[in-house]
Amino acid sequence: MYHAESRIEKFKLLLKILIPILIYQFANFSAKFIDTVMTGNYGAKHLAGVAIAVSLWAPFFALVSGIVTALVPMIGQLLGSQRSKEVEGVVVQFLYVGVLLAFVLLGVGYLALEPILSIMHLEPLVYNVAFNYLKLLSIGLLPLMICSVLRSFIDALGYTNLSMALMLLLVPLNIFFNYSFIYGNAYVPEMGGAGAGLGTAISYWVLVIVSFVGMRIHPKLKPYKVFTVKKIDLKIWREIFVIGLPLGFSIFVEYAVFALVGLMMAKFGSTVIASHQAAMNFCDLAYAFPMSISSGLTIIVAYEVGAKNHKAAHQYTKEALLLAVGIACVTLFLVKKNSYWVANLYGTDPEFIRRTMSFLTYGLLFQLLDAIAAPLQGALRGYKDTKIPFTLCVMGFWVIGLPTGFLLDYCTNLGPYAYWIGCIVGMVCNGIFMILRYRFIYRKYRND
Repeated sequence: MYHAESRIEKFKLLLKILIPILIYQFANFSAKFIDTVMTGNYGAKHLAGVAIAVSLWAPFFALVSGIVTALVPMIGQLLGSQRSKEVEGVVVQFLYVGVLLAFVLLGVGYLALEPILSIMHLEPLVYNVAFNYLKLLSIGLLPLMICSVLRSFIDALGYTNLSMALMLLLVPLNIFFNYSFIYGNAYVPEMGGAGAGLGTAISYWVLVIVSFVGMRIHPKLKPYKVFTVKKIDLKIWREIFVIGLPLGFSIFVEYAVFALVGLMMAKFGSTVIASHQAAMNFCDLAYAFPMSISSGLTIIVAYEVGAKNHKAAHQYTKEALLLAVGIACVTLFLVKKNSYWVANLYGTDPEFIRRTMSFLTYGLLFQLLDAIAAPLQGALRGYKDTKIPFTLCVMGFWVIGLPTGFLLDYCTNLGPYAYWIGCIVGMVCNGIFMILRYRFIYRKYRND
């Protein structure tokens, strides 16, 4: 990382940080996209089972991975304030926390998975696919958390191209293992949708081994002895959870809303479940743009805040917002023109395609609203401002958005679309809240 002076230099630095993040986010979402397409073409009920499993899994993984991404603003501010000697110790403590969170998540799954699936009254095949998918995916929880910490560390240093290389490796691994276990071959059994869980778990074990070797031999990373054993530092742990818990829970409550909406689709039948999952999967793929801009902005803003250069941090935020909105408008136009082609990627049943196209129409608004909220959330994380944004996120999605969806479902005949409208209302409110919060934070610090 370095300080850029002119507007052009700042934009170039933003792109230098952003483009590798965008590529590896696309790699990450592409892996999920490929899973969904493979499973959907295997069978609609297998896709429905995976959809239920992902709806249960995604918010909890978002929570724990959100906690460890607190590493980015912490390291960024240390580097900006010229305290790089403290970096290594902070990363070691985050690795400890990551391992702890993996085992906590395993424990929660062991105790709660079967009872939760049982009360949903799913079709037997859908139930079995969901249960086995999550059981097999749990094999990869430990490497997944370690990879999350290492990726956040590498990003915070500004070496996003290295994170990109690691995540690009995940795509062929996922394609190979998931296809093998979904469809079977001469060496492994045919497992259907549940096989995608095992394929993903094995992919992350391979990725963590590659990451370990890379940290040992890469000249830019080798100086940081992050795999050395150190005593638990309760002072650092306190800061991790003070920043990380609100950050993780703000991501959790947003994911949980969409996950709950996914679970509500169960009452409308397997075709609606599958169509909803297909449309959400594609929306997730498009979300790679604002999410990448948000992540890149956190890295840069944290560095500038550490150096007490708040004017530069604000300039980066404005550039990022303009970029995000511009990309969202292009994405919206392209998806609207090609919605049938997108739906046809996931399945060929006419009713499935019709439903998926309808959901995609609502999903177009997600792209525009995310383009406003996500960069501002990234900037606020750079300031280590996570508590109030978490509260605002809860208000937007859970106090306003989700009840709107339930009310529309109860009072109208919109059916499953009622919940998509509720999500859009929640996203509008969240965007307004983030604008107001960012203006407050910038005015508070700009005179430093």
